[in-house]
Amino acid sequence: MSNVRLRRLQSDYEKLGSFIKQHPRLTLIQADGDPPERYQLEYRIRSIRQVDDDVEWIKNHTVEILLPRNYPRVPPQCRMLTPIFHPNIAPHAICVGDHWSAGEPLWSIVARIGEIIAYQSYNTKSPLNGEAARWVDENKVQLPLDPVSMLPEEKASRSRKITRSAQSAKGKVKSTHVSEPATLSVPCTNCQARYNVPVDKAGKRFRCKRCQTLIQIPGQPVS
Repeated sequence: MSNVRLRRLQSDYEKLGSFIKQHPRLTLIQADGDPPERYQLEYRIRSIRQVDDDVEWIKNHTVEILLPRNYPRVPPQCRMLTPIFHPNIAPHAICVGDHWSAGEPLWSIVARIGEIIAYQSYNTKSPLNGEAARWVDENKVQLPLDPVSMLPEEKASRSRKITRSAQSAKGKVKSTHVSEPATLSVPCTNCQARYNVPVDKAGKRFRCKRCQTLIQIPGQPVS
C-alpha cells in the first residue's frame, strides 16, 4: 500500500471519528483495517421501507462503506445492510452522486448518505429503484422525512443564532424596518452552478443542489 493511500486512509479515519462524535444520530459499529478500509455505521434517521405493497416508518439503519484499492481516485463503495425504500438505493449500492472528487473527505460521504436516508436528497431522473421514484413524485409534500442536519457546524450555528436572538430581544424596541442581507455569489467548483448566499454565512459549507458537491463559502466565520 502506497504512503499516499495510507495517509489518506488515516486522515479519513481521524476526521470521520471526530465527525461521528459531534453527531448524535451516528454510531461507528465496526472499522476493519489499520488504517480502516471498511466501515459499518448506524444511522438513527426517520425514513421508510417497503412492506408488500405499502411503506412503513423505520429509524435505524446500518450502512457499509468499502474503500476500494484505487480510492480516492474512485469513489467509496456504499451499500445498505438494512432494508430501505429510496429511489437512489438498491440492495447492492447507494448512489451518492454522479460526480466524484478525490479531494472529498469520507465524512462528507457519510453525511450525504444521511441526507439520502432522510429524503433530503434524491434523484428521480435516473433512479436505482423506479417504484421508489414514483412514490417520491406522488408524495413530495411529505419530504424530507427527517429534517435532521448532517453537518454539525450548521447545528452549532443555529444554536448560536437562537441564543443571540434571545439575548438581543431583551429590552429592545422592535424596529419596523427590515433590511435585505448582503449576499455573496458562490460557484460550485465541480459543476459551476452559482448560489447567492448571505455574507454572514462566510466560512460555512453547503451542498450544491445540482451535483451534491460540498461548497465552502469564502471568508471568515462570523462569531
